[in-house]
Amino acid sequence: MSQSVSAQDLFRLKSVTQPTVAAGQVVVVENRVDQASNSYLADLKRVDLQGHQQTLATTGKLAVQPVIVGDQVYYAANVGDAKAQLFRVSLAGGTPEQLTTAAEEAVTTVLASADGQHVYFKTTATAEQPKLPSPQTFPQTRHVDRLINKADGYGWLPLNVTNRLRCYQPETGAVMELFQHGFDFDVTSVSTDGRYVTVLHDVQPDNDRDFARGAYCYDATTGETVELTTSIAAGRFEDATLSPDGQRVALVGDDGTFGRHTVANVYVVDRTGNQMQNLTADLAADPAPEMAADFIQQQGSKLVRWLDSKRVVFTAVYHAHSQLYVGNATDGIERVDNTARQIVDFDVVDAHTVVLAVSYQDQPSVLVTRDLTQQTERVLYNPNAAYEETHTFAHPQRFDFESADGQALEGWYLPAQTTAPKQPVLLYVHGGPHGNYGETFFHEFQVHASRGFGVVFFNPRGSTSYGQDFESDVNGHYGEHDFSDVMTGLDVALQKFPQLDADRQYIAGGSYGGFMTTWAIGHTKRFAAAIAQRPVTNWISLFGTSDIGFYFNPEELGTDLFAEGGVASYWRQSPLAYAQQVTTPIRLLHGEWDMRCPISQSEEYFTAVKRHGVDADMIRYPQSFHGVSRNGLPNLRLQRLDDMTEWFTAHPTVKR
Repeated sequence: MSQSVSAQDLFRLKSVTQPTVAAGQVVVVENRVDQASNSYLADLKRVDLQGHQQTLATTGKLAVQPVIVGDQVYYAANVGDAKAQLFRVSLAGGTPEQLTTAAEEAVTTVLASADGQHVYFKTTATAEQPKLPSPQTFPQTRHVDRLINKADGYGWLPLNVTNRLRCYQPETGAVMELFQHGFDFDVTSVSTDGRYVTVLHDVQPDNDRDFARGAYCYDATTGETVELTTSIAAGRFEDATLSPDGQRVALVGDDGTFGRHTVANVYVVDRTGNQMQNLTADLAADPAPEMAADFIQQQGSKLVRWLDSKRVVFTAVYHAHSQLYVGNATDGIERVDNTARQIVDFDVVDAHTVVLAVSYQDQPSVLVTRDLTQQTERVLYNPNAAYEETHTFAHPQRFDFESADGQALEGWYLPAQTTAPKQPVLLYVHGGPHGNYGETFFHEFQVHASRGFGVVFFNPRGSTSYGQDFESDVNGHYGEHDFSDVMTGLDVALQKFPQLDADRQYIAGGSYGGFMTTWAIGHTKRFAAAIAQRPVTNWISLFGTSDIGFYFNPEELGTDLFAEGGVASYWRQSPLAYAQQVTTPIRLLHGEWDMRCPISQSEEYFTAVKRHGVDADMIRYPQSFHGVSRNGLPNLRLQRLDDMTEWFTAHPTVKR
């Protein structure tokens, strides 16, 4: 008998990411969650273009960043508690060989030239521990003199760091250092002959108030560096890829017009930094979106690749699903895939074929090849094939609706896996707000559906993939159109799907979704219970305590805290300001290490509503950053799901 998805199935499901292709072979990272070690693991798997597959390396905890050089695969791996090092293994399998042994340096990026003569890898060296707290017998003080001094998911940023670009030469085994910086940078591509390397880094690394991020081309022969993006001075670039002939660079980034929520474009520029052309100026889709989901691990960073020396291929998200485009500056771009799914990662097989790692709302992860000319595809590998033979996923029903002011919106209903004539409805709100729900697998939603809840979710104004105006609408207007959009969507769902029980309405969300949850119960009494996870509840205190508050808040709220009327505006848009109006039972869930929305945000709100007599409690998750529900400790991810079910079950109806 087929089973629905359980919380424990987190330890059974797998995903594939970071495909890399050469000589008819595809090497992927296969991700899994290990219950025994309570950690995330990643192995390397080889799949040929006929679909035959073999495990290549299970080196330590993580084997990632694979590149194929001849008949060898180079990659970074973590073994035990040591920092990641450079390894290689034969494409035919065998025992992996460790190539670097610098205990103080962690290998973070691996790239290779197509000629097989150069393997570039970036290392990061620091003696400081990233996690917090860091208990020591004789602790040392930490001196802070920069605005950006911590990062969620990491902890306190180290004061002394050395980032190096190194090159390993397979023929001789020699390792050369090309350059080093005290600031961070990303290495994104290597020319065919290994001479040129594209690099991304902040234009002013020492200025914490300037967020321009440029693209550069480094000449490994002369040591010279060319800035490729001088014509877009305030731009923020996320990818850069050299063409096979080494003459051009494809870029993905934005011009900064709308701050950090500016919709990106795809550009092509000469390697000398001249003649930049925007390929997507008229494209409504977003080439650098943020999909809200909880399943994919170790996603790659490539957003654009070259099919040949004239044409690029890139993904973009439009109305919550991925699209695939091919084109150049002369002929324009053409959409070659519009399937309702997420393209997680991709690589080029040849001038007419790509390999895609994809995810659907009702299928976690599949590796496929797609013929761009015929627009056909074939499944190469499904890491969950055996699981899917005995399990059934809940299938979403997408629907369109309009807001009160006529704005076109879309949403989804994930039916409860129950035979009961009526099912409680759970309204879930995504984080961001500049992200979007979409056509990709969400383990948590499947679990809620298996436990009898009909899950409804929408993309309110502020979400990505619907254009710049839609995305910018929330800025300076939190709790206005966005609140109306999700409430209207809930009303439409209740009308459209009569099996949803209007007497058992619940709301939940994390981060911005936590903001919306606490905002909603301060403005309506329709919900039987609410769960706010890692919420923003007080913009005033967030300004100086979040790792991004001092620059995020002014953009999002439309004014600086210290500008005239700033405090009043921040307070007006804070859920805490309406805490005395709350009667809905609420549970707050928060990670104790959260640096994005510090746990004090939940503490403030809990104190206010509990003091007011509301049925409220708070659960603190130890050793947990902001992403506790996405990449937090696995046992706590499962505990969080149980904590949610328990709270909703304990509050079966609205108390009027």
